[in-house]
Amino acid sequence: MTMGILAVQDFGGIQVAPGSGAGMMVARPGQVQYGVMLLGGGTSARWKNLTAWRDLPSASVADSQRPQAHGTYPGSVFGDSLTVTFDYLIRGTFEERMAALAAIEQYAPMDGIERPLVIDDGDGPWMRMARVTARTVPQDHTFKVAPLACSMQFLCADPRRYALDDKTIQVRIPSSSGGINYPITYPLEYGTFSGGGGTANNAGAVATPVTVTFTGPLNQPALSATNHHTWAMGFDINLAAGETLVVDTADGTALLNGTADRLYTITSGSDPLERCTLNPGNTSLSLLSASGTGYATVSYRDARM
Repeated sequence: MTMGILAVQDFGGIQVAPGSGAGMMVARPGQVQYGVMLLGGGTSARWKNLTAWRDLPSASVADSQRPQAHGTYPGSVFGDSLTVTFDYLIRGTFEERMAALAAIEQYAPMDGIERPLVIDDGDGPWMRMARVTARTVPQDHTFKVAPLACSMQFLCADPRRYALDDKTIQVRIPSSSGGINYPITYPLEYGTFSGGGGTANNAGAVATPVTVTFTGPLNQPALSATNHHTWAMGFDINLAAGETLVVDTADGTALLNGTADRLYTITSGSDPLERCTLNPGNTSLSLLSASGTGYATVSYRDARM
């Protein structure tokens, strides 16, 4: 069986496509993809109920007490992890139901590994990274003769929902060319100036993390952003032509050529990487370097909560 260009295996009506990316199996509302397994509409695990997918998580509030007045000073508010519950009804013959249960146990194990959880509830597919933390399978006197009303819980350490498609913007260093030629002749001809920078747009509703790839040649590259809040990240490193420094603000890492840790090269004037996010709307980005002609690539996804 094929689904587009995907080779899909069927286990009692549960569809599995090894190697499929996040959301590649989701084709219509009412479908749920976890890792490489599809549940919900079009499978034997029919959608019964979905809990907390659109709920706000509990909040960590950093207010401080007013010592001489009622109330508190407003502080930051951040969401905690979120537990999403998917209730489903497994139909089919007894043999098909057993095959479906075995597939779910195989491809949704409680192994502590985060996998993409993509759900289309009618507003298009959105994604969270999730771990399986619970699964219920009733085995009463109707187990062999009736559909199985099952449930699975997913723990999402990051409560934000992300769009499936990456957005990417390339930011270059401002440059100038030419200048006034001597001896001077009239009319004067000035060199041209090419402004660097660019604008990233988060079409979601909450701040989203970014992955920044600095590509050499760059000496002491620094990227700054301006929106509702400003931030900057800079690194005391010299990147030769073709070398890269990949900075993941969600994981708080900076890797030279994708492997060697260079987080220790972050400059003292930089903001903590977890603060280097894109707020909803447009954010202006600027790249600076002591020398070099390289560039920075900024990748991100729209985010909601």
